Amino acid sequence: MLGGRNFHKIIEDELIKASKELTLEYDTSGIHVSEITRCSRLSYFERVDPFVDESSNALQNIFRSSITRMLKGKTKQYTIDDLTIYATTDLIVSNDMIVNLIPVSKLPDYPHPNDLLYANACLFIFEIQSGFIVYFTPDGKFVEFGVSESKRMFEQVVRRARILHLLLKEKKTPVVEPSELCFSCKYYQRCFGQQKESEHLLDILGIGKKK
Repeated sequence: MLGGRNFHKIIEDELIKASKELTLEYDTSGIHVSEITRCSRLSYFERVDPFVDESSNALQNIFRSSITRMLKGKTKQYTIDDLTIYATTDLIVSNDMIVNLIPVSKLPDYPHPNDLLYANACLFIFEIQSGFIVYFTPDGKFVEFGVSESKRMFEQVVRRARILHLLLKEKKTPVVEPSELCFSCKYYQRCFGQQKESEHLLDILGIGKKK
């Protein structure tokens, strides 16, 4: 703090303001693919009862949106019955290939299942037959994984979208979907606040204490 001014707070407030000013490119009465290729419970909390936006979340949002905008990414909708599903891809090459870029601290050996679901949904919604998931690190290294259409995977996305859409309308919290991602989730305490529930999660993941 200099001269009575808290510069950390000033910077934090400006980051949060910039993050909130990033306009959504889809109607929030529909469902975005990003909401259903991750934990549905997380997506529900983000919509219905989110934590106060923090600077870390703001930075992530600014960074993620900046990549998409810089590459002139596009958002497109897919409508089935009374449900509209939106997908955003970072890059479309020659109108016949999509590319989604994902920042990571370490390059993976295989694409994450959630990223495969997302990329596959993009293929169907943009009506493009092939694409790539590109993981990149802060030091400029990257690895790409090819993705081709899978009707079965897209049907799973549509099914999850229907369920989340219905639960949001009825204000019903989705069931817990235990995974290792739970440990770093900001809503962990809402799902596993009690020690007994936390131990149950460890047992499910096969890393609980031996009895």
